[in-house]
Amino acid sequence: MYVFKKMPLARTVALMAILAGASASQIAIASEDALLQRLMERGVLTQQDVDELRAESQADQAATQQPTRSDGLQYEPQEGLQQDNANVQVRRFGVETADGSDRFRIRGRLMLDAAHLDDNLDTTDDHRVGEGNLGNTGTIIRRARLGALGLFHDNWEWQLEVDFRDEEVRFANAYIAYLMDNGRLAFGHFKEPFSLESSTSSRRISFLERATPIDAYRPSRNLGVMYETLQPDWYGAIGVFGGDGVGRDREVSEGYALSGRASIAPINEDNAFVHLGVSGNYRKNARNEDDEEYSDVRMRSRLGTRAIDGRIIGRRDMEAVSDYTTTNLEFAAGHGPFSVQAEYIRQDLSRDVNDPNFSTGEVDSMTMDGWYAQAGVFLTGESRNYRAFSGDFGRVTPHRPFNPSQGHWGAFELLGRYATADHTDHHAPRGKQQVDHWTLGLNWYLQPEIIAKFNVMYIDAEAGDESLDDGVKEWDSWVLGARLQYEF
Repeated sequence: MYVFKKMPLARTVALMAILAGASASQIAIASEDALLQRLMERGVLTQQDVDELRAESQADQAATQQPTRSDGLQYEPQEGLQQDNANVQVRRFGVETADGSDRFRIRGRLMLDAAHLDDNLDTTDDHRVGEGNLGNTGTIIRRARLGALGLFHDNWEWQLEVDFRDEEVRFANAYIAYLMDNGRLAFGHFKEPFSLESSTSSRRISFLERATPIDAYRPSRNLGVMYETLQPDWYGAIGVFGGDGVGRDREVSEGYALSGRASIAPINEDNAFVHLGVSGNYRKNARNEDDEEYSDVRMRSRLGTRAIDGRIIGRRDMEAVSDYTTTNLEFAAGHGPFSVQAEYIRQDLSRDVNDPNFSTGEVDSMTMDGWYAQAGVFLTGESRNYRAFSGDFGRVTPHRPFNPSQGHWGAFELLGRYATADHTDHHAPRGKQQVDHWTLGLNWYLQPEIIAKFNVMYIDAEAGDESLDDGVKEWDSWVLGARLQYEF
């Protein structure tokens, strides 16, 4: 036993198991405790031997956690590391302890977009670009995110993710959450719970961008506290939120929001699902206490691609808005390779008639709304990965990932979508807009982590009203968009 005690516990146990007649495959799948128990049953070790081996192993691990400085200071950069029995995953890199109680992962995504606008000479966005001469071609890094996430002490989940785009660095997710058997309580910066398409990650949405009304009116990520469930066939979440936690103005009270979402899957089988959901959000607007005016409210959607920055909803911000409520209805269903999805969204805004930016004769309330419907089919037989526990969609894995040498070309999905948004209740004549947006899409899933997307879009839009000198301005055009995205 003396020789064995000088070895690390894992090596000692493995060597003894070999000497006791255990096969290599048995050793590979068994834990140290299981092997020690087997060695005791075969009479190789006594209970005293096992206790001594465990005690020495724990002492060795504790010793490695002590500072390496001779003066004993616990200076973090010089603190020793504990020798864990760990699992390492290379693809979608992660490290975890053998019991799964602690986990660390690195993840990221990159989305490269290109687009062409057929008619760039007379758009509804001409207040920014003189006579409407938007560029007719463009490329953009749509998203470039890098993050880390993990688990502490079996019950504490955390994530820190930043987005590098538009020459800025922004927080995406930055939170810590306590995990319970049937839910979790999260604190930090993340999405407010709202809408099926908003809740679905940008890595998993069907088209280049979310549907026009969802893109325009959904709440964004903000600092808050949220409880959400972890149940197999339904989902619920409720939270209280402030602002985005990034910019601060000492004269501004940032306001707050109450947000909630619930969904259920009355059918949730391997090859079929039905999703029903509802969302609600109330936000008290931020207010400049020095000027005694509310912050401008921006609800915006672009052409269906960010590679060309044409704004078909939200060319004018809304002023003097004291608070607003946004509601949403969700539906989705799928059977085998076929799927459908639809949502309706409505936003009711109240304006403060005493606000300095409120003009006599303007409306004191506004209502904006819109809806979309889409359908899709996998030409290669895959199915959308519906997740009832979170009320959204997950990763699609091709049956035959891209490998031309074996005649495998990945998965192909054909989609169509119609979306409409009515923004004509805007208080400013030039802020009134209405859009009908048709999209035909083809998604090519080369690997689970690599996707190419192609969208052909037709947009029929109008802006303004009859009180303006140039009246209602109408515009229609074709837009071509493409994306190559990968994640790790």
